[in-house]
Amino acid sequence: MFHQANLRVTDVSSTTINGVTKQRSLLQMWVETIVNRFTSLTTWPLITLKQDDLVTVFMDRMTKDQCQPKLRNIYSATNTTMKITGFEVSASGNQCSVPIPVTIPGGTVTSLQGSTTEQVGNDPLTLWVPLSGAAKTFQLSIPLTV
Repeated sequence: MFHQANLRVTDVSSTTINGVTKQRSLLQMWVETIVNRFTSLTTWPLITLKQDDLVTVFMDRMTKDQCQPKLRNIYSATNTTMKITGFEVSASGNQCSVPIPVTIPGGTVTSLQGSTTEQVGNDPLTLWVPLSGAAKTFQLSIPLTV
């Protein structure tokens, strides 16, 4: 967390970051350094959340963890090739008040069954699966070779 004093610029020395020398606040130095390093490692978008939204994310994660979610892959074998053709999402009592996220590399499912999808930038598709009393089984539109 940065405090207001870390935003001051007028009375600080110049610094060189990414080949540019100028006066920067401590916050600006940190952001420019971290964003440069982040974008050098991945092409994912950099998303920031407000403090209140972060609280919701962490509370939802705690709730999901308490549901003890489970994922079971469904396999199919032909000749010498093993493929994942689907998966089953369950939890303790098959109930959870928050959706269970499942990342699907390279495809989607044939039926969403009340789930929602999320894909930001070029990251893999995430399926948010609600559970309300029964496990859900999904069939992949494109099977994954194991």
